[in-house]
Amino acid sequence: MRIGSSSYSFKRFDYGGTEGERERTLLEIIDLAPEYGLDGLELLAVQFASEDREYINELKQKAVANALDIYALSLHHDFVNPDPEIRRQQVDLVLRWLGHAEALGAPMVRVFGGRWGTVSNFTELMARNGLEDPLSGHAYEEGIEWNVEAFKQCARRAEELGIVLALENHWGLTYSAQGVLDILSGVDSPALKVALDCGNFLENMYEQLSMLVEHTALVHAKCYHGGGIFYTLDIDYPRIIRMLKDVAYNGYLSIEYEGKADPATAIPAQVQLLEQAIRMS
Repeated sequence: MRIGSSSYSFKRFDYGGTEGERERTLLEIIDLAPEYGLDGLELLAVQFASEDREYINELKQKAVANALDIYALSLHHDFVNPDPEIRRQQVDLVLRWLGHAEALGAPMVRVFGGRWGTVSNFTELMARNGLEDPLSGHAYEEGIEWNVEAFKQCARRAEELGIVLALENHWGLTYSAQGVLDILSGVDSPALKVALDCGNFLENMYEQLSMLVEHTALVHAKCYHGGGIFYTLDIDYPRIIRMLKDVAYNGYLSIEYEGKADPATAIPAQVQLLEQAIRMS
C-alpha cells in the first residue's frame, strides 16, 4: 500500500477554526506533498483553476517533476434529482472530467451516490448519521434507479478509457454500505468500484466497512488531529489495514484530514500513523 492525500487535506472549504490554513493552489500543493512524506495526490475538481488543457498539462508536469502520482480526481456531482435534464447535465460533468483524468494520467475518479437535500443543516445530518428522508413523492428506490441509469453511462466511458470510478460511502443514498452495494449491483460494471471512506460510517463502522472492502479501489484515511472540525472518530487503522490485506488490497491510502491542527504537522503525523499501521498489521 502507498500513502497519499486528497488535496482537500491542504485546503478545505473555509470551515474556519483551523490553524495554518490559507488559500493554496493545486500547483503549490503538488510542491508541498513530497515534503509531507506523500507518494501521491488525489485532486479535487473544484480546486482546479481551469479546465484548459494547458493548465492540466502544467499540473501533470509539476507532478512529474516531484515524482508524485496523481492517482485520482475527486468530483462533486449529484444524480439524485427527479428532473432528467439535470441528471443528464450531471452525467455530462462526469464524462468531461473522465477526459481530464485521462489527460492527467489519473487511473481513478472518485464519485458520489448523491443526496436528496431534505436536510440542509450539516449538524442535523450528522445527528441522523447521514440519513435523509426522500423528497416528497419519491422513494429510496427511485434514487437508486437514477444513480444506476447515470452510472451505466459513465461506466461505459470509463471502461473505454481504462479508468475506475470509485463510489464513496457518503451521506444521503450511500450513508450505509447497503446503499453503495445497491448502486454497484445495479450498474454491474468492472469500471465502478468503491472509495472506502473510513470516517463516514457513524454507526457499526467496522461491520459496514467489511461489507465493502472486497470492492475497494481507493481508501480514504480520515484523521482529526487537533480535534475534528465536525466530529472526531477513534479509527483503528491497524484493524482496517488487516481487513484490506485480507482482500489483497495494494492501492492508495488517501488521507482526508478534517482536524483543527496545522496541516503542515497533521498530514505528516497521519503518514507516520498509517506507516506504523501497515507494519503492525
